[in-house]
Amino acid sequence: MDGMSEPRARFPKDHEAIVQKFARLLEKVTQCSDELRKSKDGVISPVAYFEVRTSALNLLARTAGESSIYYRELLEMDGVNPGIVTGILTAAMTDFREGFMTDVKLLVSAEVLSDFLTQTEVLLENDYKDAAAVIIRAVLEDGLRRVGVANNLAVSARMGVNDLAKELTKAGILSAVQSKEIDAKREIGNSAAHGRFDEYTKQDVLAFQEFVQRLLATMI
Repeated sequence: MDGMSEPRARFPKDHEAIVQKFARLLEKVTQCSDELRKSKDGVISPVAYFEVRTSALNLLARTAGESSIYYRELLEMDGVNPGIVTGILTAAMTDFREGFMTDVKLLVSAEVLSDFLTQTEVLLENDYKDAAAVIIRAVLEDGLRRVGVANNLAVSARMGVNDLAKELTKAGILSAVQSKEIDAKREIGNSAAHGRFDEYTKQDVLAFQEFVQRLLATMI
């Protein structure tokens, strides 16, 4: 998508499972620190150290992205230094738990999509329900596609709302209930796009707009 940077993969696991992975890596790097402190020559086994460093890079690439400060700091650090690894992982885990490890490109997307939804409010206030319905449908499709790209799913420009919703549901990003709601609501946008303006009312479009706004607010 234009205006979007490198996609970031995410785990198909819950929030706490990822925090636990951070914690396990911190335990391992603490063991490396203990070994270094007890070493008389300041040398430790490279196997355990580079195992934890490689796992940490993989975790940070998946949760924060390769362009994140956490990943870059760990990748570019010099020498064998368990203390630096501990600091980076601790900062990343804290930010992840507190919700600050947010994808900037999705924040930008949220602002853009919100602007479009604001435009539909103006259209509805002036009884342009058909134009509003078309825009809301486009916002829903674009929003779902952006979420799919950000989660490293196989989405394409040719996929419509239905296909995108199926992919996001299979990945566990959308719930089955949300998917059914999307399937029901998208018919309003489809009718508008095909000129079947008598198949829905202004109230239907208002409900469609509120649904899309609520849905995207939980995902972006």
